[in-house]
Amino acid sequence: MLEIQDFIDFSITNWYEKFANVTMRTIIIELPEQLLRKIQSEEIDDTQEEIPVEFADKFKNALNALSNRAFVRNNWHAPVDARMFSFGNSLEVATLDDVVTYFSSSAKIQEDFSNAKGVPFCMALRKWTSIHPAAEFRCIVVNSTLRGITPRDWPTYYEHFKEEGPRIIRELSEFYDDHVKIQFPRKNYVFDVVFQHPDRPSLIDFEALNAKTNLYAFAWNEIQPLLGKEANDEVPPVFRYLENDIGIMARADALNTFSKSH
Repeated sequence: MLEIQDFIDFSITNWYEKFANVTMRTIIIELPEQLLRKIQSEEIDDTQEEIPVEFADKFKNALNALSNRAFVRNNWHAPVDARMFSFGNSLEVATLDDVVTYFSSSAKIQEDFSNAKGVPFCMALRKWTSIHPAAEFRCIVVNSTLRGITPRDWPTYYEHFKEEGPRIIRELSEFYDDHVKIQFPRKNYVFDVVFQHPDRPSLIDFEALNAKTNLYAFAWNEIQPLLGKEANDEVPPVFRYLENDIGIMARADALNTFSKSH
């Protein structure tokens, strides 16, 4: 479970302004108590609390500012486990009802709201961007050194990773050194990026580095021993990806085995 300081440091409300120039446009709105109660109610249809007009207007104006195409998350996570409730599994929002449905149906979001005591809850509406799964990467930072890079779409095989690996390492290392290393207040964490046109990295999110964090191609028992060791900054991070197409069933077995062991 995250500590309160983790909830504070990794809340988008605390890092967005610092990184606004290297991440997608985001409009953050604090959630009123009436909406929070509606989201956390198990009987959504029977909750008739009136949402403040001021908040509803902020939501509408935010959507308009984002060309009426937005993706929603709370302070820490997107409701990815509620995709089945959205059209085309897109999690695109057009109304407040969409937000309530996604947040209410997401176990991850509900867990956040239950555990992050004393932290103001918000919704973050992000400008809609079509992202190819092969363009998303998770970067692992240990003792303020970028140590590992992994595709978030693990363990899917992408042939071009072998050829483009050195470029990916170089560009993500430069992105970390130029935009992240000095700005983020923690020594150990992960951050997610996506390569967008024209192939420049764009920041997606930050997350705590611990045993519960999904490290995809890496295992926690590989990373944990590094926490007490300083690293040579001149040594490039390890980019780990699936090097051979082992087939759908084999990938499923590998992922299942990995999940059970961590």
